Amino acid sequence: MKRASAFFVFSFLVCLLATASIVHAGGFALYEWGNRALGMGTANYATGNDASVVAYNPAQMTRLEGTNVYAGVTAISPSSDVYINGNKNQTQNQVFPVPHGYVTHQLNDDWTLGVGVFTRFGLGTDYNNDWAGSTLLKDALLETFSLNPSAAYKVNDDLSIGGGIEIIKGSFIVRKDLPAAFGSGGLKTDVSGTSVAFNLGLLYDINDMLSLGVSYRSPVHFEGEGSAQVTGNGFGLNADGNCKMTADFPASYNLGLGFTPIEDLTIEFDVVYTQWEQFDRIEFDFSGFTLPDKSEDFNYKSTWRFQLGAEYLFTDYFALRAGYVYDQTPTRGDYASPMLPANDRQMFTLGAGYNWDKWTLDLAGMYIITKARTGMTMADAAGTSYSVDFKGGRTWGLGTSIGYSF
Repeated sequence: MKRASAFFVFSFLVCLLATASIVHAGGFALYEWGNRALGMGTANYATGNDASVVAYNPAQMTRLEGTNVYAGVTAISPSSDVYINGNKNQTQNQVFPVPHGYVTHQLNDDWTLGVGVFTRFGLGTDYNNDWAGSTLLKDALLETFSLNPSAAYKVNDDLSIGGGIEIIKGSFIVRKDLPAAFGSGGLKTDVSGTSVAFNLGLLYDINDMLSLGVSYRSPVHFEGEGSAQVTGNGFGLNADGNCKMTADFPASYNLGLGFTPIEDLTIEFDVVYTQWEQFDRIEFDFSGFTLPDKSEDFNYKSTWRFQLGAEYLFTDYFALRAGYVYDQTPTRGDYASPMLPANDRQMFTLGAGYNWDKWTLDLAGMYIITKARTGMTMADAAGTSYSVDFKGGRTWGLGTSIGYSF
């Protein structure tokens, strides 16, 4: 009966992710995989105690007894001011629900199995139809959905290892106007595909106060196929054709150090290194009409992300959390794009948790401030140059997760 209940709950979560119209925020890499973790600045690689460890560090599953179900959603709303030749434009206000769901089951004292559904990469940027940079971009929507079955093995009382296979289903929609030199009108591409990656994790309890967590997520080679459409073109190029898109998304290396100086206080500091240089371009291969193949260069640089989180248990039932993150941007100034109007970011988080009987409820909020970036030059397909500034970048998020242990 317990296994049947866990299967039912997890099946519902899979359906939730599969039917969510938008499942991410305004950036390529996401870490909002659980709201206990979010309350601690997503510092969850060495001190995790719920089933979201499937996503952060699967080796931590050996800490979880019995069967555990954990699921929730975080609502994220990014916005930014984009200046084109001195004229202010603002990305459209949007709220993106980012759901997650996990199940873990302890087979015996040594082995634990788990599976998770979450969003690892995402992008959502939308401008007014008549904004000045419409030949650069009108809107872009990258959605991904990861299914991550995992296993963990307890080597001894101090050391655990884990790993899993990640099946990623993604889609990418881009719309922009064609320059007047090409007859104006609009271009829309819509592709989707499935990729496979893997993840590994290690957990080492140094002593009663210190724990070390290490995890790795492999790069993702994405190939999507779908359609391309030109409409309203003055040169008679209106047509429906086929499009194939290829891109490589980055690997990440994660190191977390957990510290429990007293029984009720947990502190974790993490360093996340992401190999963004693997994301150098997006290639579009058109067929069925006269558009030439296109390669859009991004030439990202690898980045560091630093996260500090703390949790204090006021009672056996109630906890408060806080976190801080400094997140470097992978974007080089010469290759910046209105698709992701970003720079280095600071994130501040608060959270709370309440336990009763076999239930857990976690609440979290975050606020992100993005550093301004000015003095950039961007050109459209016809070679028309624009002076571009990114200012006023900010993001807020609110989330809740609920867990149950059998």
